Amino acid sequence: MSPTAEPWGVYRGTGLPGSAAAGPWPEPPPWRRFHNGPCLPPPPADPYAAAVLGDGTKPLPAAPGEVERVNAALALCRPLLVTGEPGTGRSALAYRISRELDLGRVLRWRITSMSTLQEGLYDGAGRLGPLGTAFLPYRRPRVLLLDRLDRAEIALPEDLCTVLDAGGFTVPGAPAHVATDDDSEAAVPLRGGAVQCHAFPLVVITTGGDRDVSPALAERCVPLTLARPNRAALEAVAAARFPDGVAEDILTAFLDRAEAAQGPVVGRLLDALHLAGQGAVAALAEGRSWQEALDTVWAWTGEEQL
Repeated sequence: MSPTAEPWGVYRGTGLPGSAAAGPWPEPPPWRRFHNGPCLPPPPADPYAAAVLGDGTKPLPAAPGEVERVNAALALCRPLLVTGEPGTGRSALAYRISRELDLGRVLRWRITSMSTLQEGLYDGAGRLGPLGTAFLPYRRPRVLLLDRLDRAEIALPEDLCTVLDAGGFTVPGAPAHVATDDDSEAAVPLRGGAVQCHAFPLVVITTGGDRDVSPALAERCVPLTLARPNRAALEAVAAARFPDGVAEDILTAFLDRAEAAQGPVVGRLLDALHLAGQGAVAALAEGRSWQEALDTVWAWTGEEQL
């Protein structure tokens, strides 16, 4: 990209609510147009975004490759396949996208070895699951988080391809109105038991590498590997979570330890800063050195991985 070129796509990766680029939503490829309707009202706001990302007053810089890959997934109507070690923000990415683009509550499906396609689509008792809700006809895409798909048996990723290709599914014998996965008692109409999207959902698939995702699914996805957060990213996370600020010496000390640590560090850093804010470091320093107090609090937050 030349220095004067405009960023491409609607997603900017700022982590801030409502910071998406102005302008029309990208048109899908002709072979991925569904435009079912009539469209449902916009989904509710996400009550968990602040818990996952912070209050949204401080920017959270995007990971390398994040902005381009998210925009590619949106433009191509393809799932985003997110890999990376624990603590790199794989699941949090779904909330970042949804909050910035104002796409409402993230539909989260936590995958286990027992998960089946039916579980995600429809419970058989008049309620759509998170996968089924994502494919209802909303004017803008819903964000669907398929968390740790690598834990599923091989049949589930293969079965998902059918729904992704069709942009929907049919529920034989479904009632005329069904509940959704949005924690609301409001029911939505089903015509002939058919569920098909208007705007193809942004499906964020995370994997921890327990097993490879099936080639049939992987070839339908835009891949994104999240790198371990560097010092600047850790500082931004700390600023977002502690908007009133952290004592500079405390922040520097725990950033040093986070950079040197093995394994996930974001959660450890935030826990250590919270304990310091509660007075743990100061109390421990009365009976030992300042560095020993810092080391002790850091040790409380997790085991080092060899």
